[in-house]
Amino acid sequence: MNYADIILIAPEISMALLASMIIIVDLFSSNKKLLAPLSLIGLLVPLCFCIMVRDNPSLGFKGTVKVDDFSLFFKYVIILATGLVILSSTTYAKRFDKHQGEYYSLILLSATGMMLLVSAVELITIYIALELTALPTAALAAFIREKKSAESGIKFLILSAVSSAVLLYGMVLIYGFTGTTHLSEIGTVIANHLSTSEQITDNGILLFSVILITAGFGFKISAVPFQMWAPDVYEGAPTPITGFLSVASKAAGFAIILRILYAVFENEALSSDWASMMAVLSAISMSVGNLIAIKQNNIKRMLAY
Repeated sequence: MNYADIILIAPEISMALLASMIIIVDLFSSNKKLLAPLSLIGLLVPLCFCIMVRDNPSLGFKGTVKVDDFSLFFKYVIILATGLVILSSTTYAKRFDKHQGEYYSLILLSATGMMLLVSAVELITIYIALELTALPTAALAAFIREKKSAESGIKFLILSAVSSAVLLYGMVLIYGFTGTTHLSEIGTVIANHLSTSEQITDNGILLFSVILITAGFGFKISAVPFQMWAPDVYEGAPTPITGFLSVASKAAGFAIILRILYAVFENEALSSDWASMMAVLSAISMSVGNLIAIKQNNIKRMLAY
């Protein structure tokens, strides 16, 4: 690790430090009204760092993190969504009384994981960023001390763990087949192998890994049939967190799906397989989701579907 590496992840570092600062301010100040403005103003720091590294796109941390226009675009989206969630929470957070500092810091920590996720180009880094995103979100979903909120947090935590296990299994198969965890190297190994294969179906490991990875990330973006968690979690979570889940976490999920599919499975023989699978999932998700949403009486459940 060197100075250039630290600069590449300066937005994530500054976001994590902002979350820590909110906790410290909450500890020593009795004026809870300071927390939301301080969080909003503090978001300017990671935003400025994103603008600063824009002119120097490169790989860092031995090829595990990549800063390019693709990742920076989603970082801007995540910072904007985080700011809007904090702004919409100024009145709502009064319900949490003495726990407002933890509320805002968990939002910022989850945003840190999302920002790291969209820059990750290595399987272990991707998994760590996913967990950094999911664990604070699970706590936020259960932040209201009510039965529905507790159910929301527990369901999200358990199903997130299951989906992470499925995703990790798919990653392990990819690593076992290629011998590397870097996306670019994985793509090269797969491309070289497929150039000597007549059909992609000749290798069940690759197809099975694509299915597992798609299923794991399908949970993150609430694609059918992996959307069973969304209605209950959205209904029980605090209203601003419902918005946070539906915008920021989905943006990060789509970003990493695109990163993996285009970097690893870009071979023409394999791209047609995952492209068809994603097309079918998209069509089913939109059709089933909208049909079920029609019958919902709760606005949160309707938005979830």
